[in-house]
Amino acid sequence: MSIGVLVVLVTFGVLVVVAAVHYSGGSKQVDTRDPGEAIMEFARAYPDEAIRSVTMTMDGKACFLRLADGKVGFLQAMGHHFIARLIMPGSVAVKPLEDEPGLEVTFHDSTLKGGNYVFLNREEAAEVSLWLCGSFVLASPKFDGPGGGDHA
Repeated sequence: MSIGVLVVLVTFGVLVVVAAVHYSGGSKQVDTRDPGEAIMEFARAYPDEAIRSVTMTMDGKACFLRLADGKVGFLQAMGHHFIARLIMPGSVAVKPLEDEPGLEVTFHDSTLKGGNYVFLNREEAAEVSLWLCGSFVLASPKFDGPGGGDHA
């Protein structure tokens, strides 16, 4: 068999496999606009984490979950699957987006590459940025203001 015939056969085989995956629905993205579904998917990965609130991105492909113990959960749709991660305070870099109500997030200690996450409004973006930076810890009952609770 000549190399030319072999190249044509391999190319045709690859095209058939790509077409089969596409038309069978294997290339469709998961729509995660439902916060309840996001909670269930995250709970499957981390069943012992108590979730306080969920903020989803505008496109519904990612969400940030405020957890009861000061950590943040992250859930992102990747094809038919979800990636769930725990984010510890201080393990990300966060910058606001200039033109949209969103954040540019860079993960320091993860295989996640980060990216731009756009929310419905600036208030949601600000709230998620506080979670990611660990600032909501300051709202604990032990915090009495600058300098802690030791006032003389």
